[in-house]
Amino acid sequence: MKLFLTSSCISEELRKPFLKFLGNPSQQIKLYFIPTASDVENEKFYTCKSMDDFSAIGINPIWYSLKFKTKEQIADELADADVIWVNGGNTFYLLDVARKTGFMVIVDDLVRNKGVMYGGTSAGSILASPTIEAAGWGGDGADKNVVGLTNLTSLGFVPFITHVHYEPETEKADLLSHKNAVSIYAIPDGCAVEVNNENITTHGDVEIL
Repeated sequence: MKLFLTSSCISEELRKPFLKFLGNPSQQIKLYFIPTASDVENEKFYTCKSMDDFSAIGINPIWYSLKFKTKEQIADELADADVIWVNGGNTFYLLDVARKTGFMVIVDDLVRNKGVMYGGTSAGSILASPTIEAAGWGGDGADKNVVGLTNLTSLGFVPFITHVHYEPETEKADLLSHKNAVSIYAIPDGCAVEVNNENITTHGDVEIL
């Protein structure tokens, strides 16, 4: 599996490692951009910023909202993807929609079995973890469980919990209080975790707790 998990999409610091990780010229990459997590957010600036990040490196992202899709549509329409990029917003809402539409099943097969790369910004990065519980961490910056989810089981592409927008001075103690047997990869803005099968590489000041 190939994954590129970020806190704030492809910031300027991440352009070179991301382009290297892609393996093909950016103009040849078919990237489907999933903005669904921002459906319930009033502020859309960061969604637009993420689209701009891809344009800046020569990728023309394809906007692909899940909300009104069926499982059959998703399977058919994402079949030619090189990259599926799940953007940020409310992680609880994202997981709920991803389950109801069948996206979870489709993307799991594409990434595990068909060689499609998975990328994430914020909520999308958390979705790659075994559980989205980290979405509720971080005090005032935590996501609200707007859909009342009780089962937080997620894709499980990685064997660690992903925490985004990490600020060590204010959040480290809180994260350590949640830690169990599973490692926490705490990703500040402008940083990323790259996964290439069994190999995990961090970019920037990612902290492993």
